[in-house]
Amino acid sequence: MKISRLGVLAAALALAACSTPPVRERPPLPAAYYAPAGDAARPADPAALAYWWRQFDDPLLAELVETALVRNLDQQAALAQLRTARAQLRRSRAALLPRLDLGGQASRQIINTDALADTPVGEEFDVGGDVNFDTWQLALQAEWEVDLFGANRLRRDGAGRQVQSAEAQLVAVRLAVASNLAQGYVQARALLAQRALLDEGVRIARDAERVADGRFRLGEVTRLDVEAAGAQRAALEAQRGDIDAGLAEATFALDTLIDRPPGTVLQRLGGDTRVPMADADIPRGQPLDLLRRRPDVIAAVAGLEAAELAALASRRDLFPKLGVSAALGRSGIAIGDLSGASDLRSLAAQLGFPWLDFGASRAAIDLADAQADAGYVQLRQALANALQEVETATAQLEARRAQRGAREEALGRAQRTQAMARRTYDVGLANLADLLDAERALLDARQQALDTDRAFALAQIALYTALGGGWRAQAEGGPDEAVRDTVDSVPDRIRAPAPDGG
Repeated sequence: MKISRLGVLAAALALAACSTPPVRERPPLPAAYYAPAGDAARPADPAALAYWWRQFDDPLLAELVETALVRNLDQQAALAQLRTARAQLRRSRAALLPRLDLGGQASRQIINTDALADTPVGEEFDVGGDVNFDTWQLALQAEWEVDLFGANRLRRDGAGRQVQSAEAQLVAVRLAVASNLAQGYVQARALLAQRALLDEGVRIARDAERVADGRFRLGEVTRLDVEAAGAQRAALEAQRGDIDAGLAEATFALDTLIDRPPGTVLQRLGGDTRVPMADADIPRGQPLDLLRRRPDVIAAVAGLEAAELAALASRRDLFPKLGVSAALGRSGIAIGDLSGASDLRSLAAQLGFPWLDFGASRAAIDLADAQADAGYVQLRQALANALQEVETATAQLEARRAQRGAREEALGRAQRTQAMARRTYDVGLANLADLLDAERALLDARQQALDTDRAFALAQIALYTALGGGWRAQAEGGPDEAVRDTVDSVPDRIRAPAPDGG
C-alpha cells in the first residue's frame, strides 16, 4: 500500500511540474516617445484617425480609399482567413459538447437448408429451401469526452484568440490598403503637377528660343545663344517621357488596389495638380496607445495568447481522459416467419491514462513552447517596429515642415529674380544667358517645392499609418463594422508602460 501511494504521489508531482508553461517577461515599452511634438501627449481623435484620409480634404482620394476598402483583393483574402478562424472556433466549441448520432443497421442472411432436409434435424423441424435470417437495430447514440482538466477548454480559448488575431490582421490589411492607395495617389498628383510644371518650362524655353532666334537675325546675339536656348527646350521636352511612364505606373497600381480596369484612375484624376495635404496636426498620444490602436500589435498579442494556451493544453493532455457513451434504441431479429424485437439501452465509461508514447507528448509540448517563444518574439518585433515607425514618421514630418518654409522662401526669391531678369532682358540691359539662368533657377525652385510638398504629404500618411489608423472607432460603424474591437485581449503584463530600465 505504501508503494502504491508513493507511486501515485510521484505521478501527481510529475504532472504538476510539467503543467505550467514558462513565464515570459513583459516586453519593454517606453513611457514616452523620444522626440515629442508639441501636442504629443494629447490623445488623437479616434474618429479622425479612423478615417484619416478625409483629413486631406480631397473627395477623390476619399472615394478611392473607400472603394479599395470594399473591392481590394488582399482584403478579401484576409476575410477568408477570418472566416477560417471563426470556423475553427466553432469546431473547438463543439468538442466540449456531447455528440449525438442516430444510427441504424439491418442485415439479411439467406441460408439454403436443402442439405438438412434428409437429416434427422431437417425431418424434426421440417426445413428445406431458403430460410431468411434478418437482424436490425435503430438507436440514438451519444458520446462525450469529459474535459476533466480543461485541455479542450484551453483549445477553445486559443481558437478565440486566433479569431481576434485574424480580425486584427484584417484591419492591418485594410490599413495597408488605405496607406498604399493614399501614397500612390499623392505620387500621381505630384507627377501631374510635375508634368504641368514641365509643360510650363517647355513653353518658356520655346519663347526664349524664339526671342533668341529673332535677335540673332537682327545681329544682337550670337548663334551660341540660339543653340543654348534650343538645347534647354529639348532637354525639358525629353523629361516628359519619364513623367508619363511614372504616372502610368502609379495610376495602374491604384487601379489594381481598387480592382478596376487599367486607366480608370488616370481618367478620374483630370487636370488637378494640387498635392493633397492634411491641414490639422497629428497628435500621437503615448506609446501605450499603440497597444490599443496598432492592428499588427493586437494581432501579435492575440497570437501569443493563443500559443500560450496551446502550450498549456499540450501539458493537460498528459492527464487522464474520461469518456462517456450511451445508446438508446430498439433492435430486432427474424428467422423465417418467426420475429421479435426488444429495447436497447447501454451506458459505458472509458478512462485512459497516457503511459508510453515514445516521446510524442513531450515533443508536442516542446513544439507548443517553441511556437509560444516565436509568438513572443513576434510581439517584441511588432512593438519595436511600431515605435520605430512613429518616431521615423514624426521626424520626417517635422523635417519636411521646416523644409517647406525654406522652400517657400527660396521659391519667392526665385520668382522675383526671374521677373527682374525678364525686365532687364527686355530693355536690353542683360543678355539671354542671364535670363535663361533665372528661368532655370525658378523651374528648379518650383520643382524642389513640389518635391517637398510630396514628401510632407507622404510623411503625414506614414504617421497616420504608424499610429494604427484609429480602427477602434470603425467598429462603431462604417467600413469596419464587422470587425470587433480586440483591445481587451491585451494581457495585463504589457498593458502598462514598462518601468525605467525594464
